[in-house]
Amino acid sequence: MNAIAHGIDLVECDRLGEIIERHGDRFLNRIFTPGELAYSGDRKRRLEHLSARFAAKEAVMKVLGTGWSGGVRWTDIEVTNDPAGRPSVRLSGECAQVASRLGIDTVLISLTHTAGHAMASAIGCKTT
Repeated sequence: MNAIAHGIDLVECDRLGEIIERHGDRFLNRIFTPGELAYSGDRKRRLEHLSARFAAKEAVMKVLGTGWSGGVRWTDIEVTNDPAGRPSVRLSGECAQVASRLGIDTVLISLTHTAGHAMASAIGCKTT
């Protein structure tokens, strides 16, 4: 497996919480997929889980070198978890196309969070 690019991001949970309070479902549905909202929805630390996913999306955009431009949508990056809780990333739309052009076929992620901050690291890899 060859690493092609790396991205990292740190989010202040309270800041994201303020944005959610101000913009509500409109913001949540623009940023997060239904699966991400369902995963975070009834958890004790909902804001921390959402903040970690937001950080992951930012980190993946850094891997791809796109930012929020060129037709990239927040929901083109989905953070999922396997039954053991291990996070992974599923790319779709323009993000998947950009990754393909860069030769990235796998994005590895790691998430962490506390009450105040959430962090994500993403590594774009070519497995073949």
